[in-house]
Amino acid sequence: MRLAILAVLAACGDGGSSGNPSAQQFCVSETNRYRAMVGKPAVAESSQLEAYADTGAMVDFSSAPHDHFTMTDGGGIAMAENECPVQGNWMLAPGGDMAMLVGQCIAAFWSEGPGGGHYDNMTGPYAKLGCGIYQQGTGVTIVQDYGN
Repeated sequence: MRLAILAVLAACGDGGSSGNPSAQQFCVSETNRYRAMVGKPAVAESSQLEAYADTGAMVDFSSAPHDHFTMTDGGGIAMAENECPVQGNWMLAPGGDMAMLVGQCIAAFWSEGPGGGHYDNMTGPYAKLGCGIYQQGTGVTIVQDYGN
């Protein structure tokens, strides 16, 4: 499986970009805003989980959602994952605001409500969060990886 991941990473090296520091920080703060609404403590931004989520967003951009998380069993650090995949038509208009798109993604997770997997991850007993973003052209994959 490790070779499959490396092959996908090599295939992704055609002009896409990983990460967007301001949007990634917004992802954590917006998640904490939602958590506070239901009395959950804030999660801390984790650079280790963020790097893992960035790689996951890049890998999953060209494969199925959650492939990276599944193939690496959370990389030994991520316990839960939410994803807005490019396959779900997550697109950024030219000149668009990445933080706004991230906000729409997080709102979609939250709208599932209790019992919805994404919502339950957002309100789960986690201490840390890393948000990853991969963009190629107008297509975007956004990943949240939760850990302790």
